[in-house]
Amino acid sequence: MKPTFEEVLDQYTPMIHHIIKTLNIYKEKDRYVHEATIALWEAFCSQDCRKGSFTSYAYSSMRGKLLNLLKKEVRWENTHTFVEELPEEGFDFTGEAADVGLEEYTCHLTVRQKKWVVECIIKGKRLEEVAVDEGVTVSAVKSWRAEALQKLRREVNKITLNS
Repeated sequence: MKPTFEEVLDQYTPMIHHIIKTLNIYKEKDRYVHEATIALWEAFCSQDCRKGSFTSYAYSSMRGKLLNLLKKEVRWENTHTFVEELPEEGFDFTGEAADVGLEEYTCHLTVRQKKWVVECIIKGKRLEEVAVDEGVTVSAVKSWRAEALQKLRREVNKITLNS
């Protein structure tokens, strides 16, 4: 007779807490317990006794789901920077003041990364247009963008930490 999910959950709850502990998860622990329980449910529903033991399948399913969730959160945190307060003065993107002000923020970027900032951010061009103008592939322009954003975020974080 096949056990019910409640019985399986009671049996594997210590494993859930063990996985959370080994992944050093300490924030929002209840949320991760919930996600691991969902992974256990999915493993319970899709188990195939012919392919191996349920214990190893459940473990890898729960651990994999939690790792994917952690990666997703790290990716989100890396792309979202929060500033406690906005600067009172704006940035003028027109005229000579733009070149001087822009240089202050982009001095650490390469020539191509600056090209992406000027063409896409300031002038509003699409990646495809910049690629055609520069005679490179769209993926090359995307890599300029990724590296430029990474450097700009680092600089913004330095500025906000020093303030």
